[in-house]
Amino acid sequence: YIINIFATVDIEANGRIVELGYLFLLFMGLLAVFCTNAINILAGINGLECGQSYIIACSVLFFKFYEISYNSIGENQIFAITLIIPFIGTSLGLLKYNWFPAKVFVGDTYCYFAGMTFAVIGIHGHFSKTLLLLFLPQIINFLYS
Repeated sequence: YIINIFATVDIEANGRIVELGYLFLLFMGLLAVFCTNAINILAGINGLECGQSYIIACSVLFFKFYEISYNSIGENQIFAITLIIPFIGTSLGLLKYNWFPAKVFVGDTYCYFAGMTFAVIGIHGHFSKTLLLLFLPQIINFLYS
């Protein structure tokens, strides 16, 4: 099969488990670059970077609590929750001063911090595809422009 060139499929698992190998590493690297640039692409409008980061972070937190309510708690849920709660507090505190009329402009520093925080949580929390769903407005913006 042609898929065996790029990935290894576990035949005993009826195709549910696919080992992507180096394609997985490429995907994770592209996810880290995408998350940082997705936050940064809408920079320049007061409160937009912090606002979208706050909404995405609250969605991640809700998703992880929802996942815990239906499954047993695991290390990836604890990791994601432990990392996202201080990020929500940081973003909310910064949003107060970044809202119109802005007293503080966050610049690239916050955008890269927020993007990498999301990338790390998505990769180590084992929900990178769900994270991409939360970045859907940025994906549509990328495809439109």
